[in-house]
Amino acid sequence: MRKSLVAGLATATLAVTLTAPATPASASAFCDRTTPNTSLFFYKKSSGEAGTGTLSAGRWRYRGALSLPAGYTHAAASRDSLLLYDANTGEGESGTFTGGRYRRVQTYDNFSTGWTQLEASGDSVLAYNSATGHGGTGTLKGGRYQQVRTYDDFSTGWASMAASCDTLVATTARKGSTEFPESNVGFGTLQGGVYTNTGNRDGDVFLGTLVATRDSVMGLAKTSSTQLRYQVTTASDGDVGQFEDVGTSGVWNTVGRTADSLFFYKTDGTAWISTLTNGNYRNVGPLSDVSSGWSIIEGGV
Repeated sequence: MRKSLVAGLATATLAVTLTAPATPASASAFCDRTTPNTSLFFYKKSSGEAGTGTLSAGRWRYRGALSLPAGYTHAAASRDSLLLYDANTGEGESGTFTGGRYRRVQTYDNFSTGWTQLEASGDSVLAYNSATGHGGTGTLKGGRYQQVRTYDDFSTGWASMAASCDTLVATTARKGSTEFPESNVGFGTLQGGVYTNTGNRDGDVFLGTLVATRDSVMGLAKTSSTQLRYQVTTASDGDVGQFEDVGTSGVWNTVGRTADSLFFYKTDGTAWISTLTNGNYRNVGPLSDVSSGWSIIEGGV
């Protein structure tokens, strides 16, 4: 049986019928008329130490350092804002995030605890609990988060999510045989504070962890304890193309994104920069003198 990302809305009386991916009339309007976000945020959970900069066309520029509360477990950045969240306490904050600079606008102390994923598109954010299938969506604009909708029957077990400017992509953990592992893939639009499911696929080659730029998505699948396989495709207008292999590398601890670039990072300070636009991946090269110990690296789209 096909596994869709969402079976229905919390307030709906009928399950959503899955149809072939369609292009909503307003899917690209917001993305086309707003400026892509090149801001990148670094954070250490243990101390609250943070840093910001810009990463555009594969070029990094440091902007400044910040001191924030310790303990944040998740971050999500839109076209102009950043949301920080502590899954253990339900506390968080949001602020404007453009030009490589973050400015706090609002703090929160009543978020639900236990969200396992937090992903932002150009103007929206989705929170999801992989164990319960519960979720919530809202807008993330002007430095503020505003809840729009809650969901109580997302499918459970989605292991990784990523959002381009208008499209959310989710994948399951490794399944199938050891020799031929696979992933289920679900996708839809995430805009205006609402997620709308548009399609799903069974049996994609195992994708691993997802990361997305403004119009593309990459899967980083562990093929051994020391190697990752990269697969990329386009992700826009609520549709996702077929993933294609583009190479391999050693294992990274985390990968941050901006609208057109990726920041690969090991906690010892090793870093590498690449670009990813229109489904095309290009290596740029290593980046020296990066601090060690960052636990979150998150960028706008």
